[in-house]
Amino acid sequence: MAREFSQEFKDQVVELYRGGRSFKELAQEFGLSATTVSNWVRAADKRAAQAPPQGPVESDKAKIARLERALAERTEELEILGKALAFFAKRHQ
Repeated sequence: MAREFSQEFKDQVVELYRGGRSFKELAQEFGLSATTVSNWVRAADKRAAQAPPQGPVESDKAKIARLERALAERTEELEILGKALAFFAKRHQ
């Protein structure tokens, strides 16, 4: 006789798998077969692939521009830290 499981329960088992647990571990803990757990993970992956993207999708050009700005900021921060390090090194001598 096949048992029925709620979608919430299946999703929780899938999250445990994604957290690093194996199919076998989860199957033993919850009294399932490893194949059942595998099927639930595969079904969840399929649903996620079919779901429309959440929020606005950033264009490649906008993403590149954003990343270039962030890189420029980090480079400037590193230069300032380097100058401060040199200043304090001279002062400490």
